[in-house]
Amino acid sequence: MNILRTLLVFNLLLLISCSNSDDSESVMMEDDLVSNLDCSNPLGVFTISLDPTTCSVDIQSQLGSNSLYSESISGTTRTISINGIANHLVGEFPNGGNPNTISEVSETYSMTTVPSLANSITYGSGYTTGILLSGVVIEPYTAEFFIGSNGTINRDWNITTLQSTTSLGLDCNNAHVQPTGRYHYHGTPSNYVDELNIDGSQMVKVGYAADGFPIYYKYVYDDDGNTIISLESGYQLKTEPRGGDGVSAPDGCPDGYYFQDYEYVNGISTLDECNGRFGKTPEAEEEYYYVITDNFPSMPICFSGTPDTSFGRP
Repeated sequence: MNILRTLLVFNLLLLISCSNSDDSESVMMEDDLVSNLDCSNPLGVFTISLDPTTCSVDIQSQLGSNSLYSESISGTTRTISINGIANHLVGEFPNGGNPNTISEVSETYSMTTVPSLANSITYGSGYTTGILLSGVVIEPYTAEFFIGSNGTINRDWNITTLQSTTSLGLDCNNAHVQPTGRYHYHGTPSNYVDELNIDGSQMVKVGYAADGFPIYYKYVYDDDGNTIISLESGYQLKTEPRGGDGVSAPDGCPDGYYFQDYEYVNGISTLDECNGRFGKTPEAEEEYYYVITDNFPSMPICFSGTPDTSFGRP
């Protein structure tokens, strides 16, 4: 019995030793693969629709209801009421990437008319980040996240809509529809921009952010306040591997499929991390404003001021 017990213990120790050795080698191999992954020239999957002609649906006629954008000011509070029906042409819904149908959704929001910069930025996830004068809200973030092979959801990795890998049914306004029927923008509203005849000859306000600062399309005054220029954001793809195992978190090189694939880089744009800047506008010699750009993230994804609680999503 003692010999048998000794043999059993020896075999068990040998099995544990081999198992630990294999696990260690496996981890080392995975680490080596990650460290040897060259992400210095990332191949991006960012895409954005800038062709307004691919939208052909007059949603006001289709629903038999006019677009609503109603604004009133009391003291230092601006109140905006909308019904979610765009005052411009939209795409066909449902479609292959979005099974929902546009319907009238009445909403009311409030914001300050005297916005100021906060001590720190507030990220826009969990917020309706703004309203355009078209009567449609902005929601750049999605409810789509990395799902591991075991079915668990990793909410640290949020899928963008502005990518060519997985269709989320965006139309030419880079917008689609929630299950509630709520039509909303994720990027440049191309048909709306076309309807406004925004051609780079002037600076055009298109809406307000949840913190009260105005939103303009990409054409703005230069630093001298004399010439209209076109701006892009200061975001670019990261050049280091994502670092995940492909099971609980994504692996491979950042390509723009996730918001977290991008980073803001100081100095490559006059726009800050929230796609905002100070400068001359048609309404002031110097004020802070946000800019919608045609590169990632297109819509502002954070607030430099304090967003009103009415914009928080339940």
